[in-house]
Amino acid sequence: MTEVKDTSQVVSDTGPFVIIPEWVLVSKISHGAVRLYALLGRYADYETGEAFPSRKLLATRLDVSVATVDRMVKELVDIGALEVFKRCDNGIWLSNLYRIRRVPGSPTNDEGSPTSEDRGSPMREGRGSPTSDELTRTTTNENQLNEKKTRQPEVQQVFDVWLAVTGKDRQRTKLDSKREARIVWALKSYPLEDVLDAVQGWQKSPFHSGQNSDGKVWNDLTLLLRNAEKLEFFRDHQRRPTPAGARVSDTWRRLAGLIGDKS
Repeated sequence: MTEVKDTSQVVSDTGPFVIIPEWVLVSKISHGAVRLYALLGRYADYETGEAFPSRKLLATRLDVSVATVDRMVKELVDIGALEVFKRCDNGIWLSNLYRIRRVPGSPTNDEGSPTSEDRGSPMREGRGSPTSDELTRTTTNENQLNEKKTRQPEVQQVFDVWLAVTGKDRQRTKLDSKREARIVWALKSYPLEDVLDAVQGWQKSPFHSGQNSDGKVWNDLTLLLRNAEKLEFFRDHQRRPTPAGARVSDTWRRLAGLIGDKS
């Protein structure tokens, strides 16, 4: 059976569909939260489970208010079915990055706070819609916040190294949400050194460096860090010994400055 790599290919005789795990269906959450999980599944990357539709778009698709979307997001986070990450680009807040979980995760009670199962549906608390501060606290626990803070410099470092080895124009090449998501995934799965080597390894692959029938260079960041197989392929290529007497390129000199190599 051929493995499906793109959710747009998940179709039936009646059109696209989404698989909802049984543990989500039987959880003590509202019907609307189940619908939201399904909708996020349609936008999510098949391998990472990540998606970043705006809250307004989700509200429009579900025919509810944005405040209702926020409450349903909170329900999914409480049962461990969803992770939410705030995104900011040069001081401008972007849409949230959502990561759906297809296997049961830990509810957001790391600091002893009760889950939705203990305190009832958030819609019955009698306090109206949660404030933005409350929503931030409930959708991202302290561990996730600390992880993201420490990860940010490394994300930028990986992007800067990739820019240096590809020779791309820094002013015209942006760290967009797709590239950022792949770097975040890579750093969560592998050591920084592996990721840095992976974004350089295309240079040692004849095909990816342009020695192919089209003469095209294949070195986009989303390709190099697409999945574990690609990352390990390019990492291992980068670690192959350089032939004796090979000339040190200007690109390597720029790169050495970025990663602090004084040799």
